[in-house]
Amino acid sequence: MSLPAQISPTMVSVVCCFSLPSMNLTEVPVEKLNQDVYEKFYPTFNASDYSWLGDETLEFTINATSDHIFRNTDAPRPYYGDTFRNFRINYLSIHAYLAVIVCIFGIFANILNIIVLTRKDMISPTNAILTGLAFADMFVMVSYLPHCIHNYIRINQPPEQKFSYGWAVFTLFHAHFTVVCHTISTWLTVTLAVWRFLAVSFPANSKTWCSMPRAKLAILCTYINCALFCLPVYLTFTIIQKEQDGKMLYRVYFSEIAKRNNEALEKINFWLFSVLTKLIPCIALTGLSLGLIKVLYEANKRKQRLKNRIENDKTTDRTTRMLLAILLLFLITEFPSGIVALLSGILGKAFFDNVYLNLGEIVDFLALVNSAINFILYCSMSRQFRDTFSNLFTPKIVSKWMAVPTEPNTTVDTTCV
Repeated sequence: MSLPAQISPTMVSVVCCFSLPSMNLTEVPVEKLNQDVYEKFYPTFNASDYSWLGDETLEFTINATSDHIFRNTDAPRPYYGDTFRNFRINYLSIHAYLAVIVCIFGIFANILNIIVLTRKDMISPTNAILTGLAFADMFVMVSYLPHCIHNYIRINQPPEQKFSYGWAVFTLFHAHFTVVCHTISTWLTVTLAVWRFLAVSFPANSKTWCSMPRAKLAILCTYINCALFCLPVYLTFTIIQKEQDGKMLYRVYFSEIAKRNNEALEKINFWLFSVLTKLIPCIALTGLSLGLIKVLYEANKRKQRLKNRIENDKTTDRTTRMLLAILLLFLITEFPSGIVALLSGILGKAFFDNVYLNLGEIVDFLALVNSAINFILYCSMSRQFRDTFSNLFTPKIVSKWMAVPTEPNTTVDTTCV
């Protein structure tokens, strides 16, 4: 089903950019667009909402934009649009601060993940994939942090600062870079699930199938293929300049290529990034997770019958359970946005305007949490990770008084942290 002509969604994988110019504000100078001017159009919005407004302005987030298209009407909005709008207005007051906290924590947490996972005694094919995942997640938050501060916290900037050429360049870079990194993170998670499923389902062949050279090749192919896969995104947006009240303002907007052939490129981007890179990985991870759960259940039944749990089996079980936690967290944070994006394409503009746009920031926050939380999972579910982390970062004077329990080093080549 094709999208309605007025809907221009793209890059929902990590960045969704929307251009829904429902109102012409060019007759009023940008610096004079205060709350009184906006009030007749957006009577319930607060000051942070107004900061996003501008003539044909694109503002980028991880999963949705803050482009406001709401006007006061007497009739209730379809799909509980008024409820979702009120939710978004209330959430905006805390989104920036929550996002900044998660980004700062996630950047340092992923740096620690990289340091620990690349230690000599931690090197394994699965840990190599987790390292590649940590880099991609860290890059997402490194890019989102300045974007969040500029667009959500520094809301009272003069237009020449908010829409300067430098920030327009960064916005364009942020849009492309975040799409690529989040797509890499998504498919590395799928690769991790496939890797673990092969290891536990075919243990005899796992050393051959899941070797270190193949792990490195899988990581390299994921990074390169995702960058090439996002080529339509690179062609969709460009920087435009516009003079307003004697000041030159710069914004990211759809390119001429994107507007050709009835906006075909925009629609291609929507289906590629809102559906294929969301729903297909989530469906694949659901199947793989169920397969891993089944393997664990059958293994536990066999061990109960034999009543002989060898140490290597314990390590394998812990690894599988930890990876299941990572996969389930990914599904919780990514599946809802994929379903909402699909419904936007099927149900059209009304659903997109009233539901999808209003959930943009909360979906952003969930994606950031997913990128930042792995360190906590590793520490809580992997003793080997905790031991290595303690050996690296616990002061010697403390370690003399704190004995850290260790386990025999029984991990095989395919074992995770």
